Amino acid sequence: MCGIAGWIGPPADAGRLQNMTDALRHRGPDGEGQTILPLSGGAVAALGHRRLSIIDLAGGSQPMASHDGRFTVVFNGEIYNYIEIRNELLARGARFTTCSDTEVILEAWRTWGAECLPRFRGMFAFVLHDDLTRTVVLARDQFGKKPLFLAERQTASGPVLVFGSEIAALLTHPEVRAELDIDTLYQYLCWRYAPGPFTFFRNIRKLPPGSCLIWRNGEMTTRRYWTAPEETALHRTPPADPVAGFLAVFDEAVKLRLRADVPLGAFLSGGLDSTAIVATLAHLGAPEIRTFSVGFRDDPASELSSAAETARQIGTTHTSLELVPDDLTALLPMLSRHRAAPIAETADLPIYMMSVEAAKHVKVILSGEGSDEMFGGYPKHLVERHLGRLAGPGLLSVAGHALLAATSPAPAVGRRLRIAARAMSTRRFDERMVSWFGALTTAERKTLWTGPAVCRQPDARPFSAAAGSTPLRRVLHFDQTSWLPDNLLERMDMMTMAASIEARAPFMDVRLAEFASTLPDSQRIEWGVTKRIVREALGPRLSKSVLARRKNGFRMPVTEWFRGPLRDPARELLLGSDSISGPYLDRATVGLYLDEHAKGQQNHDKTLWALFALETFLREFF
Repeated sequence: MCGIAGWIGPPADAGRLQNMTDALRHRGPDGEGQTILPLSGGAVAALGHRRLSIIDLAGGSQPMASHDGRFTVVFNGEIYNYIEIRNELLARGARFTTCSDTEVILEAWRTWGAECLPRFRGMFAFVLHDDLTRTVVLARDQFGKKPLFLAERQTASGPVLVFGSEIAALLTHPEVRAELDIDTLYQYLCWRYAPGPFTFFRNIRKLPPGSCLIWRNGEMTTRRYWTAPEETALHRTPPADPVAGFLAVFDEAVKLRLRADVPLGAFLSGGLDSTAIVATLAHLGAPEIRTFSVGFRDDPASELSSAAETARQIGTTHTSLELVPDDLTALLPMLSRHRAAPIAETADLPIYMMSVEAAKHVKVILSGEGSDEMFGGYPKHLVERHLGRLAGPGLLSVAGHALLAATSPAPAVGRRLRIAARAMSTRRFDERMVSWFGALTTAERKTLWTGPAVCRQPDARPFSAAAGSTPLRRVLHFDQTSWLPDNLLERMDMMTMAASIEARAPFMDVRLAEFASTLPDSQRIEWGVTKRIVREALGPRLSKSVLARRKNGFRMPVTEWFRGPLRDPARELLLGSDSISGPYLDRATVGLYLDEHAKGQQNHDKTLWALFALETFLREFF
């Protein structure tokens, strides 16, 4: 796990590359390296690296060159199945001088070219220079677990492509400036994240997941080497024994993620996903399991006690971290700089603090990301699975409008019921996706927006699942191609790497995702039972209390904050004359949200936090 940065284009002073890697020091405090290599037409490939040593501590330094000097790579991430690929390459006559997964990338590219990419089970973003053909390849893993940001600029000396693991590194390059992308700002008001491939910075974009970019003779071509399995799921054969099939792939996914030459542990909330991973670590005979939990002082919904009980039952060395929620908002500016985006998910704050604590004891942490999006764990999956199947979109909309009418005047009604009512009240699939996790509906956004006309529309790909997909499969396809890579996975990378610790997600294993796509809907959700196959397969390893526990997540007291300690600061930040978001938002509407929430007339906590986080981010960069 590391940070990479550099550029392809006209030569420049090596100090420029040093500045870029310095901006990534937190991602790789164990070492650094830079090299500048020739390309055609007088251009160069400047490759910089910061290292967090995980595998082959002595031999894995980067940039790494192949044994014959033809290939050079800088790499961020892990190839979990590198031993199997290495053995296959050795059988073909390949030579290795290290035991690192980095060298496996070099020799795999020599043997298979871009066809090596779908063979990798891992999380990766790398830049590879081929001295023989004078080409450069930039590649990103299948689901986009590792980030890779790009900026294309035309200079007097020729075109330049600047790249890096974080936008902060790109902004140290003199050709890349912090210019706000108004279209992304507009999309954020609905989605609460920047839908890929765009970012909040004009002319900075993300290399799409499952894609590689090839630079040759000053020209760039991007190709998609992998598609989310839900796009081809209708052509896959369902497993004869789903439980045995799940256990075989899941156990292998966890086992592969135990490969490290440093101590590792796991986040443990006490819920199904994290407990499933920790119980499987014990099942596989991991010698010592360290677990970490976070909760909030005086919070009746805190999961610290249940996590501690689960740790006791499994036999882990457990650390609990109790936080005072009101202190966490002070982290927003710093974490906004790391993510180069608003911290729109309040869970980012405790995840960062838990990572800081875990980093005192381990260098690698296992986490439960992806389980809900692979196997159906959210309320939206329940609704789409059953009401979408039985009633159809027309009747679903009628039911939603009725429920919305019954709940909208009552702020005391549960959050989940209000969100479900709002989502069900629309027939359009993209509108429902906004309603489930977004801040504002598209209609509410029109009322709030006072900025210039916006022309760019979100990429259609997240909404265009395979023809004939069930409503549940369509939602899962959206999750796997937008919600995960552009929000949750980016969040997990940035929050953990800010604390110099590596996070691994067994539920995001490529082979496990492909297996999940073969399951009929009933193996994912059957009436009120979510993630049915996970519960059935792992039930013997888990206690009844874990299987019955309701999905909770990190509950931050945002509702109370905007009626208490954040009431006046939020008003000053959002309505002050120096507000950066002010020119784009209707002051009267923002004031109405603040007043209605403060008086308890409506609960606008999600919208207010999205706006508060947005303004904090804008002040850090613009």
